[in-house]
Amino acid sequence: MIGGMTPDLYRLLHVVSLLIAFLGIGGMLAHEAGKAPKLFAALHGIGLLGMVVCGVGLMHKASPAIGWEPWIFAKLGAWVLLGAMPVMVKRGMITRFLALLLTLGIAVGAAGLALVKDWRF
Repeated sequence: MIGGMTPDLYRLLHVVSLLIAFLGIGGMLAHEAGKAPKLFAALHGIGLLGMVVCGVGLMHKASPAIGWEPWIFAKLGAWVLLGAMPVMVKRGMITRFLALLLTLGIAVGAAGLALVKDWRF
């Protein structure tokens, strides 16, 4: 496709953004004593932004007629939880270990939704 982004490029950038966001989360959660370097917060935010932009772009390019199906809301919910994870740890709402487990669970669940998109409530 000349002059535009293909679904495969959106998919690649979506996965790269996910890796960047997880690098940021991991860096923030790994620093127990004191504050984590701001680089990790920046990576987390940039990764989250890339995930949502590339995810919406992928939806639009791969299936232009797709509506707001339940799996999309579930993926957006996972995205919000990933965004809130460092804040929940910082405020003492959850432990670092629980945050790591939840992050892994969210990642597995979101990956499963990416593979099986035709489920219904």
